[in-house]
Amino acid sequence: MAWRPNENLLDGELSNRIPGKVTGWMRFFRRRKQPLRVAFDLAGDFHEDIRGCDIVLKNDVPTDKNISLERDGTYMEGFDPMQRGTVGDMTAGFPLGPWTEALAERLKTQLEINWQENGLTGTELEERRRDVAASYAAKIAAGELYYPYVAYPYFEWYSDNGRVVLELDPSNITVIRPGTPPTEKSPQELAEDRKNRAKSFGNFMRGMVESLRKGKNGKVSGIVIGE
Repeated sequence: MAWRPNENLLDGELSNRIPGKVTGWMRFFRRRKQPLRVAFDLAGDFHEDIRGCDIVLKNDVPTDKNISLERDGTYMEGFDPMQRGTVGDMTAGFPLGPWTEALAERLKTQLEINWQENGLTGTELEERRRDVAASYAAKIAAGELYYPYVAYPYFEWYSDNGRVVLELDPSNITVIRPGTPPTEKSPQELAEDRKNRAKSFGNFMRGMVESLRKGKNGKVSGIVIGE
């Protein structure tokens, strides 16, 4: 469960020019109220299709979903105007080219790092290796394009008010690339990024379960659910 203010988005800008940091702002439509302006200070990077870039967001037809026209209110009620936290998956949905043997080997190296850190050994490790090798070989044979995450603009982050996800149309974003492309990350760095995203999601889920548990005990639950 997460905030998904796709329809409320008015406009905004996000920047990953500083390695390991995403900053910027967005404005969200609120029915019968002034738009909510939100600032960002997030730890992490965009995915490799847009890492180091600036993103301009624009939605010409914002609406306030989940709100009856017969009453006041806004979907953005309780949304923090200062979004501090960590980056989840953030991509413009651009492919990095077709699947190749070289790409498959780089991705396998990342997975091996994660598997070793998780203590996988023996039969379970060998099964993982076989499954991944077969999957990657099929993609190469089919001539599929490789996307770092998904094939459309997707912006996810974690802040004090929980997990937030924006799933947008390509027409909603403009990518401004730096004059000098960022240095390519090593497999170890990409594996660390994967681990950090998984950790952020795990922390969010644990917080949600704990809030629900407290609610069942008659205490006030602190979680805000946006869908």
